[in-house]
Amino acid sequence: MRRTIGFVGTGLMGRGMARSLIRKGHSLRVYNRTRSKAEDVVRLGGTAVATPAEAARDADVVITMLADPAAVQACYEGPTGLLSTLRAGAVVIDSSTVSPPTTQKMADLVRKKDAYLLDAPVFGSKNEAETGTLGFIVGGDRAVFDSVQDVFSGLGKSTYMGPTGMGASAKLVVNLVIAAELQAFHEGMVMATKVGLDPDLMYSVLMNSRAKAGIFEMKAPNILKRDFTAFFPLRLMDKDMRLALETADALKIPLPVVQAVKGVLGACVAAGQSEEDFSAAIKHLERAAGVEVASRTKS
Repeated sequence: MRRTIGFVGTGLMGRGMARSLIRKGHSLRVYNRTRSKAEDVVRLGGTAVATPAEAARDADVVITMLADPAAVQACYEGPTGLLSTLRAGAVVIDSSTVSPPTTQKMADLVRKKDAYLLDAPVFGSKNEAETGTLGFIVGGDRAVFDSVQDVFSGLGKSTYMGPTGMGASAKLVVNLVIAAELQAFHEGMVMATKVGLDPDLMYSVLMNSRAKAGIFEMKAPNILKRDFTAFFPLRLMDKDMRLALETADALKIPLPVVQAVKGVLGACVAAGQSEEDFSAAIKHLERAAGVEVASRTKS
């Protein structure tokens, strides 16, 4: 089924998602605050518009992929926000990583327009966004989720998690586990390097032990090559750990490991590393230890 889709937010992840949908035959009206970031989508056949309201006008489905709760609120509300033109019966898919209260607030506002919101954050990177192989964890009405499977299938795989807010909550759980795992890897590799172990050999041992983790496999090769090109910027992981801690505080759950990880990420942001990949958080430990975790094998 060919859909008319409004797409708001063509940044690092949104750009690839929008391009995947065009390749699947959908018609896209795209908005991004920095218009130049929508050019790749326009070249493939998307139509650039000046406001979120124009993106949403007459759309069957509106997808938002934004950096944080403030950006979501700004693009939904106000005279140029998508809610001002959202038609009755439309489905809004918010793939931003935001707090459950933000999701609930936006869902309530969308419902007042006789439309529907699915909170559908993603896991994967810009590569999976471009190839249409992302994973979506989705909250909202089950029947609405089922009704837009043709859209989700053009972007990757989707898993229904429960009512509104469950997708947003699940994403925070996924990211806090990833961040904690990678922090442990960073600490182990810095210690190994400081004591004199070969980093390549240590990585191989970890990947052949019960400590093996998918995030190590994804991030370690680039760490060892000292390549911190952002697949997921450090500033966004810092934001996600803040949201996880806020959620835990509301639930009265202690998260001591996440608290420590947030401290490291915050220090890296303060050191000017915001736009590096979040794996660059290893540099905080390296600075303290006076070592650099790098491959000894010349490529």
